[in-house]
Amino acid sequence: MVLSLILRGMLNGPDSRTTLYSVKYPRPLHESLAATLENQERYERAHLIESLLGGSEVPLEMGHMGRLRLYELQDQLKATRQREMFGILFDGRHVERDLAMAILNSSPEAPVSLAYLDMNGLKAFNEDGDHATGDDAIKTFFHAVEKGVSGAGDAYRVGGDEVVVIMPGTPLVEARQRMRSVLVSLAGEAISVKGEPRKLSSACGLVTITSPQAKPHEEKVRADHLQKEAKAASKLGDGRRCCALRVEDEAKPVVIEV
Repeated sequence: MVLSLILRGMLNGPDSRTTLYSVKYPRPLHESLAATLENQERYERAHLIESLLGGSEVPLEMGHMGRLRLYELQDQLKATRQREMFGILFDGRHVERDLAMAILNSSPEAPVSLAYLDMNGLKAFNEDGDHATGDDAIKTFFHAVEKGVSGAGDAYRVGGDEVVVIMPGTPLVEARQRMRSVLVSLAGEAISVKGEPRKLSSACGLVTITSPQAKPHEEKVRADHLQKEAKAASKLGDGRRCCALRVEDEAKPVVIEV
C-alpha cells in the first residue's frame, strides 16, 4: 500500500515540504532545469522505494495528491455522520475517526485544538427532579457548546453528559477563548428543579496537537485528564459547583463564576 501511494504521488511527492535526500549526480549542460528537477525527483523516489524494499525505516510525508484525496475522504465521511439522540451534537462513535483525520493535517502552523467537557451535577438533576429535568440540563449544556464552537469545529457526545470538541486549524489561544465563552454562557443558564432554579456548570480540559504522528486516543485521554483536574477545581466546598477550565500550558485550572 505504501509503495502504491508513493508511485501515485500521494506520499513523498515532488511537492513535499521536506526532501528526504540531497542527491548529486552528473548533469549535461544542455539539460533544461525542468528536466533536471524531474530526473532528480525520479531518482529520489526510486531511492526511497529501494530503501523501503530493503527494510530501512524512512520518514513519509503526504504530498499534494494525497492531501486532495484526504479532503475528499473527509467530506465523504462528514456527510455520513449521525447526531446523538437529541439531534444537537454529533454521535460519539465518529469522534476518534474525525480526530484522526484532523490530526493528519496538523502542524505547528495549523494545530488541532481538542477540548473535553463534562457537565457537573447530572445525577442531582435526575434525583432532585426527574429524568426529564436531567434531559433539559443536558440539552442546555449541548446547545451552549454547539453555539460556542460553531465555525471553529465540531462537538461530539461521548457519554451521558460528556462532550469532545475538535477544532482543526485553531491555535490554543483562540480555542481557550472559545471554551471560556462556552463556560461563561453555560454558567448563566439555570434549570428549574421542582420550581427552584439551579445553575449549570461544567469542567473542561483543553490541549493542542501539532504533529501528524499524534495518536487520537492518547490525545483524547490527555484532554480528559485535564478535564478531571478542572472538575476538582469546580467544587467550591459548600456544595456549590462552578465552571472550570484547565488548559495544557497553564499551571492550574481557571475557575469561572458568573
